[in-house]
Amino acid sequence: MSDNGTPANGQQSAGGKRTARVILGVLAAALIAFCVWAMSVYAQGGDPLAWATGSAAFQTTADETDQATSQDTASLQESPQTTIVTTDDVYTALASLQFDGTDVSLEKDAVHVVLSADGIWVEEASSAPASDMVLACARRSAALASWASEQGVGIPNVTWICEDGAGAVRMAVTMPTNGAPATGDLATLLSAAAGYGISGDAYAQLDAGDIPQFAGTAPTLPDGSAVTVDADVTSAGENLSAADVATRQKDVSSGEASVAGSGSSVRAPAAGSGGSASATGSQSQGQPSQSPTQEAKVRATVTIDARADGGSSSSYAVSLNPGATAYDALVATGASVNARSTAMGVYVAAINGYAEKDQGGESGWKYAVNGSYPNYSAGACTLSDGDAVTWVYVTSA
Repeated sequence: MSDNGTPANGQQSAGGKRTARVILGVLAAALIAFCVWAMSVYAQGGDPLAWATGSAAFQTTADETDQATSQDTASLQESPQTTIVTTDDVYTALASLQFDGTDVSLEKDAVHVVLSADGIWVEEASSAPASDMVLACARRSAALASWASEQGVGIPNVTWICEDGAGAVRMAVTMPTNGAPATGDLATLLSAAAGYGISGDAYAQLDAGDIPQFAGTAPTLPDGSAVTVDADVTSAGENLSAADVATRQKDVSSGEASVAGSGSSVRAPAAGSGGSASATGSQSQGQPSQSPTQEAKVRATVTIDARADGGSSSSYAVSLNPGATAYDALVATGASVNARSTAMGVYVAAINGYAEKDQGGESGWKYAVNGSYPNYSAGACTLSDGDAVTWVYVTSA
């Protein structure tokens, strides 16, 4: 060391060499480690230089992500969609209805349909002779019950009501959808029914053999009350006048004189009706009352207001099973409902032909319960007894 404390040149040279050796040793160790890692990646089929080329490893990760996304998409596409049956669907089914290869179809303007979670009700007027009418009712109820079962939405029964020109019930039959016969004669079909009744006037015209006039549980209306079927032979007999039946058919199909009504809204029979079209009571003349045991019902009023789309406003009284929703109440009115299942629940796109976006991009249907508008699907809004449900068409959100 010099007098002022500065290292001598020899000592500086020795220190620099030691530092260089340390740096070289570190670099050599790093290179060895990289080589070992690279050989390991290469042995596994990877590209150790992918970080520099932007290929291989990063693309593999991207491919795997794309593959997973594709699999997720395929899974979503393959997942079954929720099926919703509307009254329009029932009318369409009726228009092409067949029983064991025989055409038993009816057009929309010949019938009135009520649809709810409790079942399907079909009401018609017929001038056919009693034997043909009874067989047609049995076949049609069985064929429609089979169709309803195929929809997989849990519709339990089909009730078919046939009237004469005066509105008197000629026959009513309730056919379970589970196990409805696809073939068979009248006796076979009626034995499969949950219950039926044939009016005294119609029964008197039948060569019924061992077929009883009444059997099983009395068919009921949407409100749970029994359909009145007069067991007596009346002095006036059945009104099978083609003109009167055509008028009754028109009134029934429009819902203006419907025994089944809309939901539990019961309409009066046509003016001048000489027969019984009452929606209450039970089978008469010594026939035992067979009203089914009814679970406590949830009664609600439903208003459908389509005035903003050029329609009208109508109100209905409906009777529902406990746990029923605002959507169930809408369906129970018998309105034609176009709805679909979404991630947020059931979405109502159209009611009675008044559809979303008819009046602009933000127009459509909203619902309220007791004046309040829930912020969730009507299919998730459970009703309480006495609730007032309003479905209103709006022109903006």
